[in-house]
Amino acid sequence: MTSFRAWTSLLLVSALFFLVTAATFNALGPALHDMVGELHWSGSEAGAGFSLLGVFCGITATIPAFLIRRIGVRLTLALGGVVMAAAFACLAMAHGLTLYFAGCSLAGLGFTLLATVPATYLLARNFERPSFIFGIYFTLGQGGAVAGPLLYLWIAGLSGWRAVWIVSGAAILLTSLLAALLVDAGTDVAAAAERDPEITRESWTVKAALKTPQFAVLAAAYSVFLFVDITVNAFSIQHLMAHGVGETTAVSLLSVGALINAGGRLGGGLLSRVIDAKTLLAVALLLLAGGLLALCAGGSPLMLLLYVAGIGIGSGLTFFASTILLLDYFGRKPNLELFATVNVISTVGSVGPAFAGLVFDHTGSFVPAFLILAVLVAVILVAVLRMTHPRGAAA
Repeated sequence: MTSFRAWTSLLLVSALFFLVTAATFNALGPALHDMVGELHWSGSEAGAGFSLLGVFCGITATIPAFLIRRIGVRLTLALGGVVMAAAFACLAMAHGLTLYFAGCSLAGLGFTLLATVPATYLLARNFERPSFIFGIYFTLGQGGAVAGPLLYLWIAGLSGWRAVWIVSGAAILLTSLLAALLVDAGTDVAAAAERDPEITRESWTVKAALKTPQFAVLAAAYSVFLFVDITVNAFSIQHLMAHGVGETTAVSLLSVGALINAGGRLGGGLLSRVIDAKTLLAVALLLLAGGLLALCAGGSPLMLLLYVAGIGIGSGLTFFASTILLLDYFGRKPNLELFATVNVISTVGSVGPAFAGLVFDHTGSFVPAFLILAVLVAVILVAVLRMTHPRGAAA
């Protein structure tokens, strides 16, 4: 029977994921409008900070794995809270670019210390059948993407944009310290024997797993959904408005997509009991490609519906299924380092907006960029369909 402390761990790491998701990527977007207006930054200066946030989330992804193996997950979470508090202190005090860039960079590091890498490590050790638990965790975290802009508008409307960063830093620091005190860091349900029939019983090492084509395919799938998400978030509004869609509708579709994304993650957790994760990943990539094609097609109600459903469900389900397959294929023991490595590789998704902007500058349209992304997703889909369960783990 799952212990009360395991459920407490799920609650606390989910709360952290919700808060850091809401307060970073999804609050900084609307905040930049107010910050640029008051501090008179250029668009490129403001955008550079956002890029630093994304890049630091990726390039620091192996740091929590390193720290967990050496100082433990509790101290890692506490350190993450301190780093995030420092990040938001920089943003709250920013009057120039130095503190703004420092805050965004520290927020990227804090995100990796508090979000998916330590959480998946804990949950895989606390729950015998972690797939559904991962679905709950990813869904609650994605809720931050839905709530972030609304919370920003509420707090900023009462006390200004600087207050948003103060409140965010305090909330995350408090929650991280509670997590450091209360999570179950001692339990390892697979210490005696693996009880989840989907998770391999072979003893994979990190080095051996990294050499397999299956790892490369899963890393590519995880990266491509981020590539698509970041690009769509950056330019879908401009693209749709050029095709006759109103600004309010185009912006609202992003929020609806974030909500559907959360539903896709929860749906993955539920469906994983009856459908294998590889099939879920293939369906997710098919939906993702279809959503991109619908986005290219213009602004009819049907195409908008297909676009938001395809991107939303496809992204959420790709995130879930690729993470679960990594655990199923290579086991719990090397998962901490493997998942951290996948997060580093996925930093390539940060070039999405620059790529789409370059295409637009040369063609006057974002359609070619979206079509190229759809082809890339299709190529990875074919690789997933051909993928088999890895065998022959090295000792």
